Amino acid sequence: MEKSRLDELRMVDPVLTTIIQGYSNSVMVGDKLFPVVQVSKLKGKIPVFGKESFIVRDTQRAIRADSNRIAPAGINMVEFETSERDIETALDYLEEEETHNFFMLEQKISKDLMDILLLGREKEIADLVQNQNNYPTSLVKIIDQNQAWNNYNLNIDPVQFIREAGTAIRSRIALYPNTMIMGDATYNALLNHPKIFERVKYAGVSKINTDILKELTGIDNIYVGRAVFSEDGKVFTDIWQDNVVIAYVDPDKQGYRSEYNASYGYTFQRENMPEIDTYFENGGKIKVIRCTDNYTIKICAPDAAYLIKNTNHNQI
Repeated sequence: MEKSRLDELRMVDPVLTTIIQGYSNSVMVGDKLFPVVQVSKLKGKIPVFGKESFIVRDTQRAIRADSNRIAPAGINMVEFETSERDIETALDYLEEEETHNFFMLEQKISKDLMDILLLGREKEIADLVQNQNNYPTSLVKIIDQNQAWNNYNLNIDPVQFIREAGTAIRSRIALYPNTMIMGDATYNALLNHPKIFERVKYAGVSKINTDILKELTGIDNIYVGRAVFSEDGKVFTDIWQDNVVIAYVDPDKQGYRSEYNASYGYTFQRENMPEIDTYFENGGKIKVIRCTDNYTIKICAPDAAYLIKNTNHNQI
């Protein structure tokens, strides 16, 4: 059947778009490692930062001597290409008539659709950074059975592992890391760890939390990844496993960030995204609400992150 003009009409909803552009889900933490930078084109080039960016130069100049000229900063450029993600749902006009406040329903649907897109991005980031093959070998520590953080009978200090990771990053980029993300299983292992309580026993601390861990590790921003996903809607799995990702991330706020600021990585998102648009089907009887985003996730400084993997083990 040939579609009518009403069926084909697509309209961006500016109000719902504004709502979801300002919306965030506190469960998602991936953007703490890959903050969003707006880009105007689908394709472009971004810098990949290496040690050359931190070389100390001789800048002293004698009277009437030539200036200390150096070659342009050693920044390699790699291409990126954003891709579109979208999800939609449909409402019958009869449902609209029966709804007390249809605009509130549209808002809820818009946020639900945005949550689906955010969950997909969260898993994409988590899969990327929890894969040890995406790190230099010296920036990965795999915890074995004899170092398990959840075995309190072992003489193991998790804070020492984290500090060593920070030192390893600093040896490569001359900066200490400022961000750490861990899975919920790892965080729970730390909450009651005797070595951590031993470090704070004279400070009157009765409960371990992320603020205490910030003080102990010297890492300013610590987040726990608690998002879950399901393949069948019945069995749920943690997106963030018993791993710790430690990184240096551009500390600038959104709007002041630039891909030319050294950072572990960025999410490059098309301008004016995400957006909500609507269109009609079946002669106007069905209204479709659709949420669209367009982005790519890129590691810009491979030396700026460290992975501590498999912190927990089943006790024998």
